[in-house]
Amino acid sequence: MFVIKHPGAAVVTTTEAKRDLPGAFKVAEKMRVYVTKDGQPIGGLVSLEMMALLEQALAEREERRAKRANVSVRVFRRGTEPEGDTLSKTPAERIGVMRSLSRSARAVAEGAADAGA
Repeated sequence: MFVIKHPGAAVVTTTEAKRDLPGAFKVAEKMRVYVTKDGQPIGGLVSLEMMALLEQALAEREERRAKRANVSVRVFRRGTEPEGDTLSKTPAERIGVMRSLSRSARAVAEGAADAGA
């Protein structure tokens, strides 16, 4: 059996939806409606307002993905970086480099998470 983990949502079976589709749409105006078949979710009904929010979120996600596609990441391994570069930098500059590498790694990780979503 499908259990709702979100407050403000309803479940309707495919049989119930077929019998009373206008009623299912009325419920969808107020809350999300999960459509199930044999106890497993197969779809959902949302209001037009919620659909607009979903479309906006998808567009924003696509923009973020496009921005990340243009980010290049340079990987530094210990011992491969020329000694002169490390020694000529002040501690503040070295911290700045570490922070930018951390941000780049986070951007790559988020990109991988978005790609899987």
